[in-house]
Amino acid sequence: MGKVHPLLLSRRDAVPWAYAAAGTAAIVTYLVTSSPARYMLAALVSASVVPAIAVGVTRNKPSSALPWYMFAAAMAPYAAADVIWGLYQVRGDEVPFPGVADMLFLGSYLLLTAGLVTLARQQAGRLHWAGLLDAGIVTLGFAILSWAFIIGPYLRSELSAWPLAVSIAYPATDLMLLSLAARLMLTIGTPTPSFLLCVGWLVILLAADGLYYGTQATTGTAIAEDLSEVGWMLSSLLLGSAALHSSVAQPALPAKNQERLPRRRMSILIALILMGPLIVLANVGGIRGQPVNVTVIVGMMAGLSLLLVLRVAFLAQYAQGRAIALAASLREQTDLQKQLTHQATHDPLTGLANRALLHERLESVLGRCSANSSAGLVMLDLDGFKDVNDTLGHPAGDELLVDVAQRLTGRVRDQDLVARLGGDEFALLVEGVDARTLHDYTTRLLDAFTDPFILAHGYSVHVTTSIGTRSVTKPTTPTEALRDADTALYRAKTAGKNQAAFFESPHQV
Repeated sequence: MGKVHPLLLSRRDAVPWAYAAAGTAAIVTYLVTSSPARYMLAALVSASVVPAIAVGVTRNKPSSALPWYMFAAAMAPYAAADVIWGLYQVRGDEVPFPGVADMLFLGSYLLLTAGLVTLARQQAGRLHWAGLLDAGIVTLGFAILSWAFIIGPYLRSELSAWPLAVSIAYPATDLMLLSLAARLMLTIGTPTPSFLLCVGWLVILLAADGLYYGTQATTGTAIAEDLSEVGWMLSSLLLGSAALHSSVAQPALPAKNQERLPRRRMSILIALILMGPLIVLANVGGIRGQPVNVTVIVGMMAGLSLLLVLRVAFLAQYAQGRAIALAASLREQTDLQKQLTHQATHDPLTGLANRALLHERLESVLGRCSANSSAGLVMLDLDGFKDVNDTLGHPAGDELLVDVAQRLTGRVRDQDLVARLGGDEFALLVEGVDARTLHDYTTRLLDAFTDPFILAHGYSVHVTTSIGTRSVTKPTTPTEALRDADTALYRAKTAGKNQAAFFESPHQV
């Protein structure tokens, strides 16, 4: 279980506190008095649960009252059995076994089981096999204890068939309650105060039953009977308080990632699995001399081992799923990083490199240029682009820029860098070309604008370009190269457009 809602005292919760105080007073009275009449206090406390649940459901209006009504229906025969048992104690008579009280007790446990099944379906949400396996391991682990200390001794006793069946029915119904309690505790992530009170009711009820029937089975008489009686009274008190608490209307949130196996839970499960071997090794009750009991315990141990293997398999599957999810998340993060990097270094309209990436590549290339390893920088500016924007609109102008980018990239090598500097201005960085080859590049780029551009809606647009070129044959800074190419571009435009100008003529390089 995870976080817990705070148990804050409010006016609305004054009723459950008053109820708890009255019940505590009854328990204290039971402990400090020695009159046989004190046994009727147990009947009074268990009987009070029925109206407490009725009042709690009416006041708090839980989303589903069905499990609480089933608990109330279960506590009615439970209280009746307490009355019968108490009356025998008051009169000093021996309580018949098995008798009507036993039938009422067992019937109430079956109704409590039905109520817990309904509550588990509502509170725990959809079925989680990992949580069910954990609950199965807990139940089977305690079943080994129940067999060793209660059921086994009863089977070795001289009880006849009917008393023996009733004696074994008590721990059997307790195991059913334990299984449901374990499922609830292991599958709820954020318990409410009402839910915690329910857990306390079940834990104390099962502990009191275990103490009473365990000592009765092994010694023939119930040792610390008053302690068990106080436990039963306290458990009834907690159930009534759970119904009266205002948080009964709040659903307990199911635990997330129930496939996880926290270290503390793993330690508990391993301790339960080791319970059987320890009982056999310690020869509890001379069990090693009882082949039937040893066989049963070994069988339960095998079942526990199987459940643990399945649980580990679920854990491995969960870990694999988490690993796959993590890998997918890392891939997504890497893709996003690449996308962000691309957006930071590329023009969003044309997909070409932007000014930042061009400057970065210029620094890398121009710094190692020489007569034997020259490079070229070409700058282009469209002629007549403003007329396209003014007559056809900016969307048509954007479409034209995209088409220009495609034509430029189609006229150069893969290793050449084509960039859009902004507006209708483009640049080209080529490596390993001399001045003559750079002149051929420039001619090829001018030819790229010979054919008109066909835009949407069938518009045919003819634009030309002016080109300024700078050949680099020695280490040069990007700023210098861009300045020189821009100077050449200005010369080309002033010379009449649709032509190229070189900052340096080929025979000067």
